[in-house]
Amino acid sequence: MFTMGPPLWGGGGADPFAGNVLSLMHFDGADGSTTFTDQVPGRVWTRNGTPTISTAQSKFGGSSYSGALSSYLSASSPGSEWLLSGDYSIECWMLCNDNGGSAGILSIGTNTAEGTIFSIEASGTAMSHRVGANTTRSQGDGAGSLYGRWVHVFAGRSGTTTYTAVSGIMRIDVGDAAHANGSVTNVNVGLQALIGGGSPYLYLDEFRVTKGVCRHTASFTPPAAPYPNP
Repeated sequence: MFTMGPPLWGGGGADPFAGNVLSLMHFDGADGSTTFTDQVPGRVWTRNGTPTISTAQSKFGGSSYSGALSSYLSASSPGSEWLLSGDYSIECWMLCNDNGGSAGILSIGTNTAEGTIFSIEASGTAMSHRVGANTTRSQGDGAGSLYGRWVHVFAGRSGTTTYTAVSGIMRIDVGDAAHANGSVTNVNVGLQALIGGGSPYLYLDEFRVTKGVCRHTASFTPPAAPYPNP
């Protein structure tokens, strides 16, 4: 179990778990670009619909991922590396305007083909960390609606304990079952997993997935700089 502060896990310092990083996207680029670069060598994402890089909103670097209706990114040829049955950390900055539904951040699997879906979504005042077997952990930051402002979101597991944080404020749930899927065929960013639609009015920045490490097991201060490249 790891409890880490900002100097170790992000914000410009060296990452001691760089070798565990499964995906890291800064979403940097020119306005309207359709190129989404992952800092992990060989990790390729396919553009579905019309998501773009946008300079209209940004937490760091001057640009971010901009979602659209029926639009999202999907991992090309995902394999067992995306089966998060052990420890993991998923984190990013998000800004979502109220669109009357959930904003999908990351989903793994499908309800029909793989039985149990793993997803991170946000709606209203809370982020939902769906860990499988119809178990969902929700967390807010006490500041009201998540819409219309940049918030940092974190979802992790260490052993049988899951961790869900918004703006660094942590919820801890002991005894959660592991993600149950035996295979992974769908890994998507920006997809509303339970209804299958894209997330319009959604901006994402500094998206990172780490496998084998739970980077936070207590409340923490969100990073003040981009994550270091692995």
